[in-house]
Amino acid sequence: MSERRKERDKIIVNDLLLQPVIGVYDEERKRGQNVVLTLTLWSDLQAAGKSDDLADTVDYGQLADEISDLAEGSSFNLLEGLAEEIAARSLAKENVARVRVSLKKPAALPRAESAEVEINRG
Repeated sequence: MSERRKERDKIIVNDLLLQPVIGVYDEERKRGQNVVLTLTLWSDLQAAGKSDDLADTVDYGQLADEISDLAEGSSFNLLEGLAEEIAARSLAKENVARVRVSLKKPAALPRAESAEVEINRG
């Protein structure tokens, strides 16, 4: 992958709703909570653009399903732990050079729209 291309081509999945059991307090751990994921994958998309073939890109639908299954079958204490696992699984995909994971927890604070964790790996 060319250095220039991998830094500017990206796939973005916006606002994927996940419902993991997550939190450090007993009340949080009784049921799944809404967590909203925005996932940015840096990848060379030139081959896929030319071939118009899914095999030449990152199958973001499949990755979103894998992340949903991971989140909803997990029991992390922190958004940071879930974010790290999402990043690791994303980077394991062929052609993913870098990833940004943003997780928002809408019900985290009573007077805020949400609390958010964002990590960048690659």
